[in-house]
Amino acid sequence: MKRTTDTFNRTLDAIITIVFVFMLLCAIMQVFFRYVAQISVPWTEEAARFSLIMVTFWGAATALRDREHISIPTLLEKFPEKVRLTLQMAFIIAIGVFLGYAFIGSLEMVKLTYDTPVGSISWLTMGMVYLILPSGIILITVYLIGWMAVTFRLFFTSESSEKGAKE
Repeated sequence: MKRTTDTFNRTLDAIITIVFVFMLLCAIMQVFFRYVAQISVPWTEEAARFSLIMVTFWGAATALRDREHISIPTLLEKFPEKVRLTLQMAFIIAIGVFLGYAFIGSLEMVKLTYDTPVGSISWLTMGMVYLILPSGIILITVYLIGWMAVTFRLFFTSESSEKGAKE
């Protein structure tokens, strides 16, 4: 299982890195063609924007995986471990509820815009672009479930160790 998880994580990191490099190249090409070559290449702006959207949502999943989202743990650190883990579980549940509603809304947007063409990229539709959001939500949910499992395990492990210390 660990090997599969590591492979999945490395693959996701590689995809995000490739899309980020593509976004960077699109931005550089846009500047070069517009200001140096004096040629307008409209697809570079849209490709860079859509790549940024993908890097943002899929990168949010990796940030959650690595617990690198911005947080201020000072207040939580003052609570005992059981309270801290209970609050953490409440946060995880709240995030999950939000993601559930966002997922439903994103699927509606995909359905509504699936055949709407993107201006300068003829083969791409807005529905395909909007698929980035539900796929990102699925990735975030996978890592959220993993975080929840670890939190549950810590909660019950700390409970048994506290009972053992009292006896």
